[in-house]
Amino acid sequence: MKKLLLGLCLFGVLYFVGCMVVGGIAGGLAGSHEKSTAAAQQAGQFAGAQAVTEYRGFIAAGAAVMAVVLSNAALLMGMRKCSAE
Repeated sequence: MKKLLLGLCLFGVLYFVGCMVVGGIAGGLAGSHEKSTAAAQQAGQFAGAQAVTEYRGFIAAGAAVMAVVLSNAALLMGMRKCSAE
């Protein structure tokens, strides 16, 4: 049960971070070509939203795979079995 809860929480965090990274990169690239800051912000916001909408499935699949691997690999704190003394 602990691994399931950790996997679900980890999926949410990884999905959110993945969306931020993809949107930030797309927005930064789109906004870097504008001269005024208002136009750069508007272009970056639109490009970031488009990129996240377009790649949402890939981001979710990557987050799900990483969450399953990390929650089952016992690499995270609290997931290792206690050694019998």
